[in-house]
Amino acid sequence: MLNRRNLVLAAAAAAALLSPLAALAQAPWPNRAIEIIYPFPPGNDTDAIIRVVAEGMSKRLGVPVQVINKPGGGGVVGFAEMVRAKPDGYTIGTWQPGPGISQIVAGNTPYKQTDYQAVAGIHPNDFVLASRGAIPARNLKEFGEWAKKQGKPIVIASYGPAAVPALIAAKIARTDGWPYRVVAFPNPSAKELVAGDADLSTTGADMVASFAKDGQVKVISAWSEARNPVVPQTPTAKEEGYGDLYLWSGMAAPAGVPKDIIQRLSAVIAETMKDKAVVDTLKKLGVGPLYMTPEQMTQRVAADTKWVTELMTELGLAKKQ
Repeated sequence: MLNRRNLVLAAAAAAALLSPLAALAQAPWPNRAIEIIYPFPPGNDTDAIIRVVAEGMSKRLGVPVQVINKPGGGGVVGFAEMVRAKPDGYTIGTWQPGPGISQIVAGNTPYKQTDYQAVAGIHPNDFVLASRGAIPARNLKEFGEWAKKQGKPIVIASYGPAAVPALIAAKIARTDGWPYRVVAFPNPSAKELVAGDADLSTTGADMVASFAKDGQVKVISAWSEARNPVVPQTPTAKEEGYGDLYLWSGMAAPAGVPKDIIQRLSAVIAETMKDKAVVDTLKKLGVGPLYMTPEQMTQRVAADTKWVTELMTELGLAKKQ
């Protein structure tokens, strides 16, 4: 009898000790801080937008949402850390086509696309294609006609041949049939055009707008979903028949995060994108919102992956299988 009584008491004591742990394990998500890993340095447009979005998410989720900068390797270092994180919804990351597509195709990543999942689209980037001011072209079609008459490759200033902005420029050049050569610059802008070091530059609209006003450069294509308000007279690539060629940013999570958490994150981001602080920040940076559900973002990533992979394979930039 004594042994049996001791066993009952021991079991009751163990249950009492375990009950708080069980309650904690079953606590609704989220019950602690969430980290958003941004795989680039602070201070750029996307960093500013993500921080405002994080504030809105925190307000709605009732827990701190912190943006952590983890730059390196063209975005691969931070994105890899996000991919390796515990799939519990407390570590997510920003998505961009470099670490999310082209770096994978090039074989520069310790992860595959199946190692992450889409959460939400956020915004298009403000990239444009600008030319030297002396070149007699106002758009891509006119530039293509001029370029084919030069008898030499057109010099494109970009981050490198495998960078997505350079790939967009290459796709346009190959579509229209003019020769080109990509020259890598740390931060392509109007200065390469003004100095005569390049004929074209893949850069942000705000980095060339003032030079365009006085005619030193011309902005011949806006790479965004809609016309960029910084250069409203410039047609988009889609308007000229080249398709949805533009860079964009979103949010991703490690593969394995439960679908209900992904849907909750996405819904909160959708609500946050309507906040005045977010709308004003986007407007100030010359872009609009580009919210996508997880399903829509997955489809868009697949579409972009298709053309990027095909082009990088043609150019010999894809990792050989």
